[in-house]
Amino acid sequence: MDRTKALASSWEANAGNWTRAVRERLIPSRDAGTDDAILAAISTHSPRRLLDVGCGEGWLCRQSVQTLGCEATGIDGSSQLIADAQCADPNGRYEVITYQELMDGGVSFEAPFDVIVFNYALFDEDAPSLLAAIRPHLSAMGVVIIQTLHPWSLEQGQDYRDGWRNEDFSAFENQNWTAMPWYFRTLSSWHQVVRTAGLALLKLEEPMASFNGQPLSLLLTCECHEGDPD
Repeated sequence: MDRTKALASSWEANAGNWTRAVRERLIPSRDAGTDDAILAAISTHSPRRLLDVGCGEGWLCRQSVQTLGCEATGIDGSSQLIADAQCADPNGRYEVITYQELMDGGVSFEAPFDVIVFNYALFDEDAPSLLAAIRPHLSAMGVVIIQTLHPWSLEQGQDYRDGWRNEDFSAFENQNWTAMPWYFRTLSSWHQVVRTAGLALLKLEEPMASFNGQPLSLLLTCECHEGDPD
């Protein structure tokens, strides 16, 4: 089974469910702090131009424009999610672009971006190639910001090692989700992903849940490495 293709297909199959889950606030971690965390990380760099890779239904683009006054472009491989984003934000900039198209190098933008963000959108095994492919689209002082599942969020007894996992969305009842394969990485593996992509880690944050002190996410801010990656 080609898990990369299955992962991409799952986003399209679940597009309606994702839009509903985001807009109806059905994802507890968002209210617990992950939305605020990614917006705070972006605002630190006062971007004029933002690219949201894997933008989904576009909430982060809309919020960034509203609160930060920047220009925002959202791209996603799901045509339905992009349609949902455009419906909610007719004046916004959204485009159907797959990760494979980015890695193939055939994608161009009008100008480079000060911040390129992956907000829960980097679940493929070949993350280093995708991150390397977006480096040319960064401005001279631009940064890449990644928010993802915290590696220590595994249930007790699960193996703490890199590998494909499966999300069946059982927490979302009665919505007929399509299972999604995703690639789990340890903390040290995320460090290696950044280095392999030719990036340097500027900041690592672990937003915490106030109610139990457990990490909500892993938040990485990266810049282009001055030299070639090892």
